[in-house]
Amino acid sequence: MIEQFIEGLYKNIVEGNMKLYRQFFLYDPNEEGTIEYWKNAIAFYDKLDDKDKEILFSIIKSTIVDTVSNVLAVLDGHEDIDRINVQVKLNGQENDSELQDTFLAYVEDLDE
Repeated sequence: MIEQFIEGLYKNIVEGNMKLYRQFFLYDPNEEGTIEYWKNAIAFYDKLDDKDKEILFSIIKSTIVDTVSNVLAVLDGHEDIDRINVQVKLNGQENDSELQDTFLAYVEDLDE
């Protein structure tokens, strides 16, 4: 159960958002409705060479992975938020505080 949840998280959040970010940087910044943030981000991206564009995407991916990992640490009960300790169950089953570790192991296996 945990493995399926982790795989789904990775595919939906990490891979899904990476696809969206790659698409965002292909937009025409002059297109009507493009917000100023994205206009600036696209202008920055367009100044990069291909190697630096891939480095940027690597940074974005690492940021997404770190964020998901940190949220899972909270759900595992490893990290408190304002002295509130949380621990979740998946389909009514205890997760044995394994979500973060399982996620990071899954990411590590993909990177090998």
